[in-house]
Amino acid sequence: MTRKVALIGAGAMGGAIGTRLAETGNTLTVFDLDSAKVQALVGKGACPAETAAAAASISDYVVTSLNSPKIIDAAVFGSGGVADGAKPGTLIIDMSSIDPEATKALAARAAEMGLRWVDSPLSGGPEKALTGELTLMAGGETGDVEEAYDVLKYVASNYTHMGPSGSGQTTKLINQVLCGLGFVAVAEATQLAIDAGVDAAKIPLALK
Repeated sequence: MTRKVALIGAGAMGGAIGTRLAETGNTLTVFDLDSAKVQALVGKGACPAETAAAAASISDYVVTSLNSPKIIDAAVFGSGGVADGAKPGTLIIDMSSIDPEATKALAARAAEMGLRWVDSPLSGGPEKALTGELTLMAGGETGDVEEAYDVLKYVASNYTHMGPSGSGQTTKLINQVLCGLGFVAVAEATQLAIDAGVDAAKIPLALK
């Protein structure tokens, strides 16, 4: 069963998500301020929309992939935004990476307008989106998170409900902390090897 999905934000990440959704048979309508990015997805089977409201008005799901809470707020609640066109009960799936408190505020505002919200930041990048192998960590009401999977299953191989609104974003922050610590550990180990006169390039070979 195909899904009617609006995609708001067709940058590097959003474009890859949109490509995958279109290629897996979903009915995709896309809006981005950059018309060239929209046209790139039109070439892959998506339909263009003049506004986010227009995209949302003909869709059951809205996926946002944007850079900041301010941009998301404008795209959803601003003039011509998603909320101006979305049907009551429309599920908004925010795949942006923003702070948890901002997500909670956006979700609460959406609820006041009769819309539903799931935060589902990702790990894996455009390449994994194109092959349907993203790791997604979701926050929101249980039923909404389960329903969001009807769309997200096309782009993800690992999808976990982490808790209420904002929990997905908190988990993404934890992921980034762990990644950062890993980089620090590699840097320290490399310097230790150099200081001891060991060829640091051979360390991965010796410890694999």
